[in-house]
Amino acid sequence: MSEKDCWWKGAIVYQLIPRSFSDGNGDGIGDLQGLTSRLGYLRWLGVEAIWLTPIYPSPLQDGGYDITDFKNIHPELGDLAGFHRFLIAAHSHGMRVILDLVLNHTSHLHPWFQRARWAPKGSTEREVYVWSDDRSRYRDAPVLFRNFETSNWEWDDVAKQYYFHRFLRNQPDLNYENPWVQEQMLEVVDFWIQRGVDGFRLDAVPFLFEEEGTRCEGLKETHSFLKKIRKRVDESGKDILLIAEAIQPVNEASKYLVNDELHGAFNFALTAHLFAAIASGSIHLLSDAICEAQQVAPECSWALPLRNHDELWLGDGHLVSEEVVKMIRAGLHQGHGHWLNWGINRRLAPLLNGDPRANRLMHALLYSLPGMPCLYYGDELGMGDWPGLRDRDPNRTPMAWTPLRNGGFSSAPDPLLVLPPITAPGYDYRVINVEVQKELPGSLLNWHRRMLTCRRLLPALRNGDFQLLESSHPSVLAFVRSNETMTVLVAANLSAAGTSLYLDLSQWEGSRTREVIWGAEYPQANDNWFIYLPSYGFSWWLIGEVDEALVQSNSPMKDS
Repeated sequence: MSEKDCWWKGAIVYQLIPRSFSDGNGDGIGDLQGLTSRLGYLRWLGVEAIWLTPIYPSPLQDGGYDITDFKNIHPELGDLAGFHRFLIAAHSHGMRVILDLVLNHTSHLHPWFQRARWAPKGSTEREVYVWSDDRSRYRDAPVLFRNFETSNWEWDDVAKQYYFHRFLRNQPDLNYENPWVQEQMLEVVDFWIQRGVDGFRLDAVPFLFEEEGTRCEGLKETHSFLKKIRKRVDESGKDILLIAEAIQPVNEASKYLVNDELHGAFNFALTAHLFAAIASGSIHLLSDAICEAQQVAPECSWALPLRNHDELWLGDGHLVSEEVVKMIRAGLHQGHGHWLNWGINRRLAPLLNGDPRANRLMHALLYSLPGMPCLYYGDELGMGDWPGLRDRDPNRTPMAWTPLRNGGFSSAPDPLLVLPPITAPGYDYRVINVEVQKELPGSLLNWHRRMLTCRRLLPALRNGDFQLLESSHPSVLAFVRSNETMTVLVAANLSAAGTSLYLDLSQWEGSRTREVIWGAEYPQANDNWFIYLPSYGFSWWLIGEVDEALVQSNSPMKDS
């Protein structure tokens, strides 16, 4: 299979938190049993891949990213047999499964760390982690969690040394200079591939190795180890996706996207530019960011999230310019100053003041640009969040399924719920839920399904070439996606004011143009092609004739 034909090229990825998605046994915590029972909904929506946040045993001091056993399932979620049943069911629905794999660190309760802290200094057990007698080492590595930590080093009274942690103090960094550590993590990859998973989101990949005088990010040794993972994956003979979580500018994140390394990476810089554009009504910086991403890593290698389980980490000017950060802060609703780590700790809908037009526009761009669109659970409904909950829990609340108690998430008494369901005005689960929105033709949920259906019928939007068109209006982004069978024109107005403009379509002079969503005919393409876009308006047009046989072969899955 060629790289361009791999299943993940342009695939719709649905990210969910198993503990917050659906409770199958009534204990108040989402689990694999509940998730399996909801797969029909995801197929109905048009999802092609499911990304699970960590499902491993963990004390849950950081949402499961603090792991105590990489080869097992957290008992609150189920067991390996339950995971196998879920995986078989997902595959039977035509959906792939992507696991979150945390390479950089473990929980401080992991047996490896407990052995390390009691083992003699310099012993093989101690060297599984990064230790020092001097906390001034690696002083150029920025502290990532400044709201919680003042240093990357933590003193351990048992070991009588400092241990290194780029994240929270209960997440000690593994020592990848140790060949044993590398082999153990390669065996973890083998373990899950043998059980049938289809891909891995590699968490925090830039931080695997350390070096004095650097930010300890993206070092050559890190790339060398990632190549070893890629080799293991290739040797499996299966189409396994490897995608990097690297919160870095595209020119740095793109270094992971080479033939013998990873297949994809998240483009968080583009996410920030999308928010800046919607906040300011200007596409100038957004256009540059899109072009840069395509120049450094073409062929749809980028994963494109709007929101996820984490904050949108804007960093200290390293990810995007201060100008972009100021645009976001000035133009987007934050509500009670809920900024964490210089980022946005909100769900998409309240971040956009509940405006469904802006919400649709942002997702329409997500579904149009080259890459893998990543839809965060509940955002297809316009779910709200719960500001004031602990840490990053505000946007990790239970999925709203029905108007019934607890939103149909669980039958457990309220105090046992993993997190409270949303009851805020405008986002109450009794109104914003799957059951109600399925019955309303104009709902956001049905809009998402309709857009994903159209996208499946337009393979050019999935893996076609990208060409940015010149726009005479500062708020309108226009581009073309094309392959050997079709050409799709996309135009989007990122301002709150309606606008009209002319586009130069002379390279398709005389070709038929049809609007995709409603099928309306437009004038033939010419060098002065007129369109009107309302406030936060967008549209897709087909240019020229289409190979109908190819459209049929890409038709959506039938309803379950």
